[in-house]
Amino acid sequence: MKNLGFVKITVLLLVVLTLSACSMQEENSKDIEEPDDSIVDNENESNENDLDFVTIEKIEKYEGMEISDWIDEQTVVLAKENQELGKMSLLENAEFYPRSIYEYKLDTKEFKTIKAQKDMFLGGAILSPDKKHLLYYEYSIGDVAYYLMSLEDVGQSSVTEDIIGSAYTAGWTDEQNVIGASYAGGAYMADTRGNLTQIAELQEEQLFTVHKMKEKIYYITTDSPTFQVYMLDLVTKEKKNLQVENADGITLSPDGKQMLVTQATETKKSLKIADADGNIQSTITEGSDVTGASWSPNQQMVAYQLDSVINDVDSSGLYLYDVSTGKSIQIAPNVRNAKIKWSPSGKKISVTELDERNYNSSIIYIK
Repeated sequence: MKNLGFVKITVLLLVVLTLSACSMQEENSKDIEEPDDSIVDNENESNENDLDFVTIEKIEKYEGMEISDWIDEQTVVLAKENQELGKMSLLENAEFYPRSIYEYKLDTKEFKTIKAQKDMFLGGAILSPDKKHLLYYEYSIGDVAYYLMSLEDVGQSSVTEDIIGSAYTAGWTDEQNVIGASYAGGAYMADTRGNLTQIAELQEEQLFTVHKMKEKIYYITTDSPTFQVYMLDLVTKEKKNLQVENADGITLSPDGKQMLVTQATETKKSLKIADADGNIQSTITEGSDVTGASWSPNQQMVAYQLDSVINDVDSSGLYLYDVSTGKSIQIAPNVRNAKIKWSPSGKKISVTELDERNYNSSIIYIK
């Protein structure tokens, strides 16, 4: 992949507000260059919380960091403020520093720069399944942009190439390919060699999100008031309405046989498990908001964040759902607007929250 360079996918304002808010770290944020023992929640560490199907050993907190993926059990990928590059000069009256992407060792507390760029907020870094490539976004003024890079190119200067405009999502489908939805309509596939193709069968569709598992593409359309989930079989070219309405998110299981579906109404949001044909199998939870739904690597548990206040009782927080028993247990209170990522072994969970204009992350150790 020596000639890989980058694949750039420009994203319109659908995600700009969220990313700019996440990126603009306040100047009075804490120094996070060298996390130490103070970031450990000692109460959780010294008093193990013995739950029905998991035990919480400890929770480590990382303020100002966006932990977005795992390289291995002791190494994460994260984005944080980079004061070495100086303050952002492209923003009027800017009091913010660029954000760069790093590899971080949990045991030795060492940082290694993966990607840094002056006057640019970087983040959302997700590894390909084989850990050889990285998908991330850039943002400063104007549109957000997604890039693909080879980890072999770390530290090297690479030429960027504008592939497509008006795209607002991007996610890995396998070791070499990314799929996303275009604001102008339809969906695209981009690969690590710099090629981009439109998915012909979806060119006339207005998509909210799109995912691919093997030879099937799952997507949510915005063509009707009730957002519908569809499936496209790439072998037969058949499109199927899965009869799942009011959907605003889908997360495919590791084996591709199930999916997590979030459905929203004016007053509540629910998280459900459906099979590959869209048949609802169970309802995990309901509340005013549900975010971050994520399958464990062995598909036995689902982690999610719930906002819920019933009869003045606030039960908001981070939960684990046991697929075999249908039971949910809160493992951390006061967690909101979360992005959740399991470690490869399923023994750790990274949780990244947006707190006003700052990213803050935690790692929860479970057994």
